[in-house]
Amino acid sequence: MADRLVVTRLSHACLGSSDLARTIGFYCNLFGCTIAHEFRTDAGELYGVFLDCHNGTFLEFFKQEAAMGQEGLFRHLCLQVEDITAAAESLRSAGLDPEIRRGRTDRVLQCFVQDPDGTRIELQQHDEQSVLYPLIYGRGAGRG
Repeated sequence: MADRLVVTRLSHACLGSSDLARTIGFYCNLFGCTIAHEFRTDAGELYGVFLDCHNGTFLEFFKQEAAMGQEGLFRHLCLQVEDITAAAESLRSAGLDPEIRRGRTDRVLQCFVQDPDGTRIELQQHDEQSVLYPLIYGRGAGRG
């Protein structure tokens, strides 16, 4: 039997964008992402981008005539934050209306917004009440 494949972290999520400049601005300005790589045609036209979310996590976007939104099986992106209250306040100052709540079964602190193409984005913070806290920070860790 072959050795078991082990996943160490999510590398990236890939999404379509109806307006790359607007999408890049949204993720860079609100979430602090930076451009890690640009996909360009031989003529130099930008058709895609890799955004660095830090700590080895990336978002990949490609030009798409019509945004896919909630069609198909894709449901949302989830970005972990250190302070969900501060993150929600930052989103509010950008004109969005996130509502912080605790997940019903996983007990994580979370809020949701949408990007310019309607992609649903969850922001979450794990604290001691979160079911996943011990898996993320180790038992007895002092982070929240």
